[in-house]
Amino acid sequence: MPQLPTTMTTRPRPSVWLSVWLPALLLAAPVAAAGTDQAWTAREAEHLLNRAGFGATQVEVEAAVRRGREATIAGLFPDPARTPKPEILGAKTLPLGLESPEARLRNVEARREGYSRMQPDLISPLNMYGDWWIERMRASEDPLRERMTIFWHGHFVSSIKEVGDSHELIEQVQFLRDNALGRFEVLVRGIGRTPAMLTYLNNNENVKDHPNENWARELFELFSLGDGNYTETDIKEAARAFTGWSDAESRFLFERVVHDYGRKQVLGRSGNLDGDMIVDLALEQEACARFMAAKLLHHLEGAPAAQERVQDYAAFLRSHEMDIGQFLRRLFADPAFYREEIVGRRIVPPIEWVVGSARKLSIAPPGQMVQNMGDVLGQRLFWPPSVKGWEPDMAWITTATMMYRSNMAGILLGLVSVDGLIRDAEFEQPRMDAEMPMMGALKKSRNNGLNQLAYIQHTGWQPQVSLVEQAHKAMAVGDARIAAWMAGELLSIEVSLDSGVRNAIAAFVAREREAAGITEQAQLLGHAQAEDVLRRTAHFVLSLPEAQLN
Repeated sequence: MPQLPTTMTTRPRPSVWLSVWLPALLLAAPVAAAGTDQAWTAREAEHLLNRAGFGATQVEVEAAVRRGREATIAGLFPDPARTPKPEILGAKTLPLGLESPEARLRNVEARREGYSRMQPDLISPLNMYGDWWIERMRASEDPLRERMTIFWHGHFVSSIKEVGDSHELIEQVQFLRDNALGRFEVLVRGIGRTPAMLTYLNNNENVKDHPNENWARELFELFSLGDGNYTETDIKEAARAFTGWSDAESRFLFERVVHDYGRKQVLGRSGNLDGDMIVDLALEQEACARFMAAKLLHHLEGAPAAQERVQDYAAFLRSHEMDIGQFLRRLFADPAFYREEIVGRRIVPPIEWVVGSARKLSIAPPGQMVQNMGDVLGQRLFWPPSVKGWEPDMAWITTATMMYRSNMAGILLGLVSVDGLIRDAEFEQPRMDAEMPMMGALKKSRNNGLNQLAYIQHTGWQPQVSLVEQAHKAMAVGDARIAAWMAGELLSIEVSLDSGVRNAIAAFVAREREAAGITEQAQLLGHAQAEDVLRRTAHFVLSLPEAQLN
């Protein structure tokens, strides 16, 4: 088992073992079997809470076991009214949420004059909303909704880079969040009317004399049907149907004078079709339910589903009016969701990994810290890399991102200086290799995130946590018990008492303890350097390959 250094402040270097250890771990990780004949176990409870939320703690797992499977699943669908609303959106009477009309006019005039000071005005609202959103993830009042909002944000993609209006993008994310567990029809019909999507895919430029195909193409290819379930003619004709869908003052507007009222033929139907009729036709296709069932199963199970399983869930979606909430309830109650080959074998995306790590450590980092850590690791909220969103699974893991994951864990624990990482990054030469084909863009984004993290550290932020106190509560006395406690708290993969993972953690504790001059194991928790030893151990654990999976 490769072991990563406990403090990584040197620039990442390519390594041949990266392409070997994680695929092997996915195939051979020790996990508990699950099936129809098993009772509701702690392992199953942890699996459900991890896949439907952010980093299940042992306290939450124990509570879920006491409640039982049915009640735990029901608890994932709380009354949305219980979740605090984002106060930064302002009164609904304001046409742009965050700004008064007067402020909007000043901003538009300043932008026209090309003032560079407008950049903070663009990003600041996203930072404020992001702080609120990250806190919702960490607090876990409605974790499944937050998880699915991230999913939809990467499915119905818009990016602030192209949209250029933070208020419109915030309103789009809020639309996705409000409808994350509802009917797919509401999502796919409404997303095309959001000003952010109209701008991002240029449908506000789609007029009868010059049809723009971007929205129609992505509606079919990425949002509803999937490649191969439509023709180029379908796209061209559908684009005509969406002519006139535009926006004004950040609100949807149908411009009748530029709409094409001619006869169109799309997906086997002909007539004077408009945009809503095209959405209806897409939803009627069996391919729509198959496409969404496959994508949802892959997202939640962490691996592509077998065709028989996709067909089964696609039929369920069709018979339940494409209701996402009903789909999730059935999936979470399905014994196959707890089968051996998927439990503990999903690569955790960056935002989920950072939030989950913080929750397991009982650390409450600022939302800006979490957002910028996600940026460094390749998942920048509000900035998906392309209309395809973020790629899943092994796309999250490279030599560089593994090193940076360890560094982000070190920053969370107050052990790693961001200034050192920035100095190292300045010497990193862009590489166009098979592992990182977009190295230049990734480096630029990563350095931006590091600079923001450095600013947070310079303000004096430190994690307010006592791992010594937590260890006392867990009665983790001695190297082996500390290793068992750390593995149980921080790893989603179940490791046996005599596993190499626990032995490696125990050996690390012993080395750190002895380096601190503590000869007796039982004396560690009472020693002045105990907190440092435990934090370095937590850093070591979160840097392991096993810590990247749930």
